[in-house]
Amino acid sequence: MRAPGARTSERIVAVALLALAILPAAAAPLRAGVIDSRCPPGAIAVEPGAAIQPAVERAGEGAAFCLKNGIHRVQAVRPKSGQTFSGEGQTILNGSRLLTAFSRDGRYWVASGQDQRGQKHGRCARDAPACDLPEAVFMDDQPLVPVLRKDSLEAGRFYLDRSSGRLYLADDPAGRKVEATAAAFAFESAARNVTIRNIIIEKYASVAQKGAVQSGNTAWVIENCEVRLNSGIGIVARAGGRVRECDVHHNGQLGIGGKGRDIIVEDNRIWANNIHGFDFGWEAGGLKIVLSDGVILRGNHVHDNVGPGLWCDINCRNVLYEDNIVERNQGAGIFHEISFAAVIRNNTVRNNGIAENTWFWGNDILIAASQDVQVYGNRLTVSPGKCGIMLIDQGRDDQVRARNGPIYKTKNNTIRNNEVTFEGAACAGGASDVKPGHENFSIITDGNNVLDGNLYRVRRSAGPARFAWGHATFDWEGLRAQGVEPTGRMVIY
Repeated sequence: MRAPGARTSERIVAVALLALAILPAAAAPLRAGVIDSRCPPGAIAVEPGAAIQPAVERAGEGAAFCLKNGIHRVQAVRPKSGQTFSGEGQTILNGSRLLTAFSRDGRYWVASGQDQRGQKHGRCARDAPACDLPEAVFMDDQPLVPVLRKDSLEAGRFYLDRSSGRLYLADDPAGRKVEATAAAFAFESAARNVTIRNIIIEKYASVAQKGAVQSGNTAWVIENCEVRLNSGIGIVARAGGRVRECDVHHNGQLGIGGKGRDIIVEDNRIWANNIHGFDFGWEAGGLKIVLSDGVILRGNHVHDNVGPGLWCDINCRNVLYEDNIVERNQGAGIFHEISFAAVIRNNTVRNNGIAENTWFWGNDILIAASQDVQVYGNRLTVSPGKCGIMLIDQGRDDQVRARNGPIYKTKNNTIRNNEVTFEGAACAGGASDVKPGHENFSIITDGNNVLDGNLYRVRRSAGPARFAWGHATFDWEGLRAQGVEPTGRMVIY
């Protein structure tokens, strides 16, 4: 068990991802990312090397821009309302500058004149203490690991001495492409109705909890983009935002974030995010939406993120998780936390919760301190030692609306007609760790939570089942004796 809101940081270390080549993961079931396409007729052409922002200012609201194929380096664009930015399929907005002048300092190579001063923010996992520095360095397109002291340098790492503006490498940069992040964002403004399509956006020094694409107002549309290797979040959506058919991967903290009403995230590939090693108990992984109402998360392939896959947290309401494939994420696959009404249906959820190993954590679908959630029609494959669908109550209070605010209730949740295949022992149900006398002590058992009609497949060689209900753990027959799963089935295979 753990304190409210905390999650263990024992996991496959996120920093290991920094050294990986950007290799394809499992084949995506959808087409996401940039496509070869002409820009809209009449769009204002901007060639690589030309400044984008002056064109934005001259054209004014409602203008359409064609960002031509090639690398548009260190561009930071503040759109005006109604503007559209289209690429041609090989259009790259790159937030880094090339480093070509190095000198020797003992066993190090040094680039001087580095004036990056990004804001330090976030909470790092124990094995990645420099994760919260937004500055990043790439050698031949592979991210290097930041260290906090020069004497910690070794191959594949870099050290930035902010006081002197000197960047130190242990690797010989001769004949290599070396880049250091310089711009904090690709697109950010308070404009409305901005569209960004068919652009590769990479290597921006976005601060944790901010995006390389940071929609600051309503109804931004981001579609057919590839957003990768940015320091904080790849894309942040706000009210009325749409993120469609994007390939969002290898970002430092999160792939996609969001806040507001009427947000739709659909048909994206969201994978291998949190490469900087943020503590995902704080905030990191595939996608996280907060303080939102009317969210649709549909048809996404979400995999191999260091953290949860799809996560709505803090007073989310009216959320639909539908037709997603969610697999191999270090945290919970689908996670609805301290929130309200949601429907989780028709998803394929496999082998998640890799890094969470204690109590009833390590879940494919997790409803924590939330109410009025319907979970049905999902197909789960659960790794050995992990849990399938879990309700968890810890008596958490709402500190957003008021200090020591009202207690969240894990009640009125229905988990019905799901198919769950366990590769190890069965683990599912509803668990509480509040103490006797707490107002939520019996909320799991007496709070109108329903588990029924689910199909559980368990290997004949599996160990004892752990079906939680309230403060006790049962085998299959013991669970049914509590009035839970009266029409559910367990099949041994």
